[in-house]
Amino acid sequence: MADFQINIANRDIRKRVFIFAVLFFMWGLLTVLNFELIGHLRIIFNLSYAPSTLINITFFAAYLIISLRAGGLIKKVGYKNAIIMGWLLACLGCFIFYYAVYIRNYKYFLGALFVLAAGITILQVGANLYVVLLGNNKNAGSRLTLVQAFNSLGTFVAPLFASSVLNYHTHLPAEVRKSLDPKDLLFMDAAYVHYPYLYLGILMLLFAVVLFFTNIPNIDTSNIEPLNKITSLRKRHAMHFSQLRLGAFAIFAYVGAEVALANYIETFARDLTQYYWGAAMIGRFIGAILLLRFSIRNSVAFCASMSVLLILLSIFTVGKISVWFVVCVGLFNSILFPSLFTLGVNGLGKFSIDGSAILIMFIVGGAVVPFNVLNYSYVSYQIAFIIPIICYVYIGLYGYRFSRFEIRDELKDKL
Repeated sequence: MADFQINIANRDIRKRVFIFAVLFFMWGLLTVLNFELIGHLRIIFNLSYAPSTLINITFFAAYLIISLRAGGLIKKVGYKNAIIMGWLLACLGCFIFYYAVYIRNYKYFLGALFVLAAGITILQVGANLYVVLLGNNKNAGSRLTLVQAFNSLGTFVAPLFASSVLNYHTHLPAEVRKSLDPKDLLFMDAAYVHYPYLYLGILMLLFAVVLFFTNIPNIDTSNIEPLNKITSLRKRHAMHFSQLRLGAFAIFAYVGAEVALANYIETFARDLTQYYWGAAMIGRFIGAILLLRFSIRNSVAFCASMSVLLILLSIFTVGKISVWFVVCVGLFNSILFPSLFTLGVNGLGKFSIDGSAILIMFIVGGAVVPFNVLNYSYVSYQIAFIIPIICYVYIGLYGYRFSRFEIRDELKDKL
């Protein structure tokens, strides 16, 4: 990644990393909010199992449909304008959410979810790559892990934000809430579930003003040749580079396994779900420091191996301890997404934006893998967990071996 560097003063880099950290935090909060409130939404829209699965499918389908178009948008208008457009699109999704829930229209709700996810997709394609390209290339993985830690902080805060807003509008004293049956409380809170989207949309709209006045210079990689040693004339498209092609499947496997395990915890020990996301948050803050000292490839292989071990321990134990082993996987999930993304775009040069779009497109694994895990869980979760184990084995292999590529001869002495 030696050719990927932008010469900006360290103070300016820190300022922009801070702005991106806030941006990542807010979209992390937004991403988890609708899944946190899914129980309330099922009540409002009177959903059975089949229609409720459309929530997850609609959200992740946006990554599949919008990602490549997001890459084209960044090429056309630049990073800053594309990020602001994606942010405003997500804001619009929040306000349509509010209206859809208020009038109890499930079709409008799914439309709002797609609009919101489309905005987040544009942000993912642009912001992740921008953070990787901003500053010292050797620290790209650490830098992206740090801002992703704030994304995890958003996912951790989302349940607290939602419950605080609902508590405020129900006007129920804490002792009364504790005395109510959880199902009765769910019904009472459901009447006010549209307010979190309204407040978050307003906050995001205000932050859009901050983004507009923030100096985010464009990074032009259009004339940078890839680092890969060209052994054929086929290197004319991003998918011709093995680190990206195989990295896309690693992203697919990671997001799929992460969401599938989160769904498992939500089903059997809902009170532990926040610890799962909290472990990922803590791991990212720690990982951002450790990645300054340790190899990113070895770190990916180690974390994937530990995830496999913990899932196996969960399979061979029972009760709450079994769920706790899955919760601990969150700690080792922490560095995987930013590391896999960094390795995937490593050395792509003029194909960087296309590569980022392809990697984000494969987040659709968050819809495909959990669906299959859930289907096999009707036999037993011991069998269903074979799927995330396979996912983590592949991730480990990608980190340790598949992400490597032969560098051009003239650059070997410089890297």
